Order: sequence, then structure tokens, then C-alpha cells
Amino acid sequence: MATSSSHTPSRFALAYARIFIRHPGKVLLVLVALAVAAGFAASHLTINSNQLDLISQDLIEVKDVKKVIDMVGGAGYLMLGIRGQDEKTLKGVADDLAAQLTADKENVRFVTYKLPVDFIQKNMVLFIKPEDLDEGRKRINAYVKATIRKQNPFMVELRKTKPPVLNLDDLIAKYGHVGKKSILDDYQISNDHQMILLLVKPMWDSNQIDRTEKYLVKLTAMIQAYGKNNKYGISLAEDYKKDLYLQNPKTYTYGYTGSYKTSVDDSYAIVKSLGPVTLIALVAIILITIVFFRKLVPTVIVISGTALGTILTMGFTYITVHQLNMVTSILGGILLGFGVDYGIHFIFRTRIELGSGKPYDVAIQDALINAGRPASVAAVVTGGSFFMLLFSNFRGFSQFGLVAGVGTMLIGLTLFSWAPAILSILGRINPELPKRLVGEMKPPSQAIESGDIRVPKPKLVLGIAAGVVLLICALAVPWSSAPLSNNNHPRFSERITHGIRFNYNTRALQAEDQYSVVMQDEISRRFNISADPIAVVTDNLADTKVLYDELTQHPEKYTTVDQVVSIYTFVPPPEIAKRNEKILVQWKEDLKDIDVDALPADMQDKAKRFQEILAVKPFDVNGVPEIYRNQFRELPTSHYKGWLTFIYPGIDLWDGKKMLEFADQTRVIHAGNGQTFRAAGLPILFAILARMVLGDGYHTVIAAFFFILMMHWLDFRSIKLALASVIPLVVGLFVMLGLLTLFNQRLNFMNIIILPILLGFGVSHGLYLLHRFLEGTSPMVAFRSVGAAVASSTLTAIAGFGALMFASHQGLKSMGVVACMGLATTLIVSFTVFAAVLQLMHDQRVRQGAAALEASKADGKKGVAA
Repeated sequence: MATSSSHTPSRFALAYARIFIRHPGKVLLVLVALAVAAGFAASHLTINSNQLDLISQDLIEVKDVKKVIDMVGGAGYLMLGIRGQDEKTLKGVADDLAAQLTADKENVRFVTYKLPVDFIQKNMVLFIKPEDLDEGRKRINAYVKATIRKQNPFMVELRKTKPPVLNLDDLIAKYGHVGKKSILDDYQISNDHQMILLLVKPMWDSNQIDRTEKYLVKLTAMIQAYGKNNKYGISLAEDYKKDLYLQNPKTYTYGYTGSYKTSVDDSYAIVKSLGPVTLIALVAIILITIVFFRKLVPTVIVISGTALGTILTMGFTYITVHQLNMVTSILGGILLGFGVDYGIHFIFRTRIELGSGKPYDVAIQDALINAGRPASVAAVVTGGSFFMLLFSNFRGFSQFGLVAGVGTMLIGLTLFSWAPAILSILGRINPELPKRLVGEMKPPSQAIESGDIRVPKPKLVLGIAAGVVLLICALAVPWSSAPLSNNNHPRFSERITHGIRFNYNTRALQAEDQYSVVMQDEISRRFNISADPIAVVTDNLADTKVLYDELTQHPEKYTTVDQVVSIYTFVPPPEIAKRNEKILVQWKEDLKDIDVDALPADMQDKAKRFQEILAVKPFDVNGVPEIYRNQFRELPTSHYKGWLTFIYPGIDLWDGKKMLEFADQTRVIHAGNGQTFRAAGLPILFAILARMVLGDGYHTVIAAFFFILMMHWLDFRSIKLALASVIPLVVGLFVMLGLLTLFNQRLNFMNIIILPILLGFGVSHGLYLLHRFLEGTSPMVAFRSVGAAVASSTLTAIAGFGALMFASHQGLKSMGVVACMGLATTLIVSFTVFAAVLQLMHDQRVRQGAAALEASKADGKKGVAA
């Protein structure tokens, strides 16, 4: 059978190919000039790791958050935790550092680390449940009377009795906090009295990572300087994992966390990963291409062309979207492994044409025409698959779709311009140079060409492969809905029954042992506090009261809420205060005959304070001191006016499912009187982001698949051929899902974007092989000539994605795992299932050809007889 193309090349294809034969020098100059300009633009690219910037800024939830940020000065805090063994020294250190922090007017808006509790201590009796207050009254009365009797010098004990003991531990534990703040101490100090927490509000929002990073350097230098010269003779060391302060009483340690520090750590983990990932990808791709080409020159041509196309893509990125985000930041390594595909196929096709004895210029021209058609279809289909992401509401996806789609086509066009132009120049120098430097592929043997060497027993191979594929794919189906014994490490039997799972835990996407997260865990453990709150803005105190009553009186509606902190948190409930006032009046009556001077000396001061407490009267919101009121008012610089109510989550916000539930319960709050309030905060925006990622990921995969199928039909003009060409892609992806289940790998908010990427790349396997097969070759010829290029290009793509597995950021690492597994399964399916399908198609084609030949002979005999 002939190995030449069975179709006549278009005039456009011929004209395009002849450009590189006639004007190779001009082509190279244009490409280099464009690369220089693009490189200059790309050098100005920055990375924005704030995922919330990727949500439409027109959403009402985003506007609500901006309103709160304006009122309080930013989302969240920069938290500084200081540890030490001596409580008095620890408080002194906190006072000194807070004074230095507050003095930095350029960077610090305010610092919160202590709040006078005298007002709360004095008025707490108005907040206590009447039955508990009455119980306290009885215990204290009994204690006071027993103490006075003991003090009476004329008292004669007929039987030795124990000294009177006052035990109020149960009541103190119950009422010793307002929210999670202890009323026994002004300082924000942990329950073990070994850590003090300073909440720093910088002059900018947490998404301005550069400013935060510079300030952290300055703050650390300030703390280190204080550690070398302070009146307590202690040293200060930044520490997150070791209890250095326990080893040496003179060593105090500190650490940072909060939304500001977490944003910096996330950004650093990504940036830190990009350099090694790109370098590893480049080295691996070079090694793979050298192994497959077995020559250095074609590797240099392909790699340099791919790098050129990548630079052009990065320049395009700067012009269109101006900066990279958490998704597009991985483009460099991926495009290197992804784009090299076009150069590999062109070089392998050039070898085939040179091996057939054609002069170098004809060989280059025919290689461009014969490899150009499937390559151009692959570029359009792949780029179009990426363009499906443009319809995503999540800018991380839409920007990735734009850049990756254009980048795919740019690299394909670059390589199909760069490589032929270089080979043409080499051919002009010496017509034998292209063959000598690139190599040639001799025509297949007669046995292979004739089809005598074939895929053995294709029906059996297809049957066995189909059985294995169905078995593996079945692993991805969730057959059981029973709870897992261990969500992170389920038993093998559970993995194969629960199918592919989605990991909602966003903490699993971060770098292992990220300092800010380690510190946050320690603070949560020591202080028993939840994450940063969300906030509700109300216009007046009346609305604030309605909101507070709704949230506190209906806990069954807000099961994910831990506490609600409002100005009304410091106002005793009127009914309780009124009942308690009566108890206090009775209490004063009980103790009116007590002579304070008759009490022991250590009790007399406490007695005077106690008398002040008994004299308190119920008060309304106007009786709350200004220092407390200011916690719930806007900053003087705010454009908005109103009152703030803070809602603290009672669940782990790292758990995406619980975060979604918290957001659903609090995003819109409907009060009993018909009023509606909207909460604003990062958890609500992250919930929106999570739903966007999940919804867009699902819809994009469906849309991309149907787009691919339609484009294949337009290319082949046959439903049968279109379906055959996507076999490696579809079957490979389903096998990948089964293997992910088998090896306990889960989809998450980052690696889900790999699915449309795999659709875009996997399409090339069937396209190149089927186009070569349709030139009239046997399956073995197609796999001998194109299969090596398919394998090589797939392995280079695996190298590009595989480099992500060396990233410190767990989200990037999971993307590498899913991509490598998907590419590997697609390649295996191409050389097993698809090979058997092509052999069956070839056998049918041979039978039809033989039948047509017999029919033609029969018609010829009839004509002679006539």
C-alpha cells in the first residue's frame, strides 16, 4: 500500500509550506524579533495568589466584603503569638511590643491584645441565669457566716470542724468568659497562661501580598532587636514546631498567622515551586526527546522552538490579563511538555519523508503538509477545549482557558515555522545536512507494509482490554454511601466500593507543615477559639438588636455558628437583669448585719468590691462603655457608617463541605419580623469560589467533550471515524478515574482543572494515528511511523506535569499526580484498545477492497462477453 497522502494538499497548505523553503531566514528573524518583544513583556508578569480576585467583583457578596473591609480596615488580622513561661514577663513583653507596633503609623492601623474587664466583672451578675445567681448567693452567704463564726474568739468548738471553703469553680467555668474572652484577665492570654495573642491590623488588605511580605521582614527585625535588648533579660526566637521556650526560661518564642500571613505563605509556596518545577520539566523533556530522536540536533530544534512559543504565550498573557494567578502560574512547565508535541510530530514526519528518498526541500514541504493537517486539527481542537473555560465565572479557569488555548495554537504555529525554517537553512548550506543531523526513517519492510505483520488476534485483545477497562472503570463508581472508617486513609475494601471521591478539605492543598497553619492550630488549641469571623453590617442599633436576637435565640437554625459577638453581647438581657436585681436586693438584705471589719484582713478588700457588685443596676445599650462600643463601630476613615456584628464559625473551615454549610446558614439571615440581613466575609466568598470551581469544572468537561467530538466529525466527515479517534481519550480518562480510586487519590478544587486539560491533550493520540492510518497504511505502519511520536510527545507532557509532583504546594502536586496518571492511561489505551480497533478496521478495509476488486473483475468479464 502507498505511504503517501491519499488527499491532495490545498493551495493554502502548499503556499504555507513553500514560505519556509524560499524565505527561511526571514521567518527566523520575525520569530526572534517577536520573542524578544514578548520576553520583555513577560518579564513584567507578577503572580496574584489571592483567589478572591478571581471572582466577579460585581457580585453582591464581594461588595459586602469590601464594605466590611472599608469599615474595619481589612479582611482578618496579622496574628502574633508570643510564648513564655513567666506570665508577668510575658505580659510585659506584650506591652512593649504592642507599644512599638502601635507607634508604626505607616504600617499599623491598630493592635488588639487586651481589653479592660473591670466593667464586665462588675456587671456579670446581671447576665447570669437567676437560678445560678441564687445558688451563688447561698454558697457565699454560707461561707461568710461560717468564716465569721470561726473568727469569733468566744466560739467554742465541741467537735473539730474543717475551715470553711468556698467553691465556685462550676459557676466561674460557666460564666468566666464573654464569648471566648476570659473576664478574669485584661490580656488575650491562653488558658495555660503561656501565650499572649496580639491582633495586628495593617494599613492595607490581606491580598496586598508584597506589602505584607515587606512588613513581616520589618516586624521580625524589630522583634529580634527587642530580643537582644530588653529589661527582662530574655531573648526572642521565631519558632513554630519546637517548644524552645520550655527548654530555657529566658527564651521566649513567637510566630505569625492570620489571613495576612497565610496569604503570604500560599504565594511563597507557589512561587517557590515554579522555578524547580520548570527546570525539572525542561531537563526531563530534553532527556526524553534525546532518547527518542537519538540525536541532539532535533532535540535542540524542538526544545528551542517550544521555548520560543512559550515566551510568546507569556507575552500574550501580560498583554491580555497582566498577571498570573494560582492556576495560570503553572503554565510554563505545562506548555513546555504540552507544546513540544507539535515539534516531535513534525520531526518524525520529516524523517519519514527523508527516508523515502526525497530531496530535503520536498521532504520538508511534504512533512509540513502531511503532519500539518492533523497538527492543525489537534491545535484547533485542543485550543477550543481550553476556550470552553472562557465561559467559567471563575477567572482562574477563564484566564487559564484563554492563555492555554492561545498558547497551544501559538506553540503549534511556532514549531511548524521554526523547525522547517531551520532545516531549510541547513539544507541550503548542504542538501545532506537535514538527513545527517535529523535522521531518516526507512520505509517499512514488505511484511509490515503488506499487513502480514499485524496486531495479533485483535478481537481477543479488544475483548480482554475491554474487560480490564470495565473492571478498572467500575472502581470509580460509588457503589456504597456508608461512612468511611477513615476519610483520609480508608481500607482497601472501602476504596473500591465508594468510588472516586472529592476532597473538600482545602487544607490538603497547602504546603505541608505551612508555618501559618501550624501556628493557627496551636492558637486554636490554646485559646479554644475559632477562625476569623464574618460580619453583618446594620444601619442602627434597633436593627442590630433584631439581628442579635435572631442569631442567639435560634441556635437550631445556625448549627455551624460558635458564637455571636455584638454590642448587645455586653448588654444584659432585660428580663434576666430584672430578676437578678431582685436577687441582689435580697442578697444585700441577707448581708446587711455583716460587719466587714469582723472578716479576715484578706477578705475585707474583696468584701468592699462585692458590695459594689451588689449595688449594680440593669442598663441598656447606652450604658456600654465607649471602649467596648468602639469594637463594633467603623473606623474614622471609613466611607460607610453602621454597627458590626461578628459571627464566629463553630466548624473547621478547612473542610469545604462544612464551610459551604456555614455559608448557607449565614449568608442571608431572615429574622422573625421579616427583616433580612446579609453576612460578609472570606468564608462566604470562598464558598462561592468552591461552588464555581465545582460547577464550572463539571460543565466545562461536558462542553469540551462535545466540542471535540464535533470537530472530529468535521475533520473526518464520518461519525464512525470521529468516535474511533476519541477512544484513547475517553477510555483513558475513565481508566484514570478508576486508578485514582484504587490508589486513594481524590479530585480537589485545584486538580479538577486537569480534566479539560487532559481532554485537550488526549485528543492528539487518536488524531495522529488515525490520520496516518487513513493514508492507506496498515496499523503496524501507522504505529511504527507515528506511534513513536505519540509516545514521545506523551512522555514529554508527563514530564511537564510530573515536575509538579516536586512542588511544595500540595495543590500543585495533586495536579501533577492526576495529569500523569491520565496521560499514561491514554497512552496505554492507544497502544492496546485503539490498536486492536484499527486492526479490525484495516481487516474490514482489506475485505472491502478485495470484494471491490472481485466485483470489478466480474464486471470486466461481463463486458468482454458482451
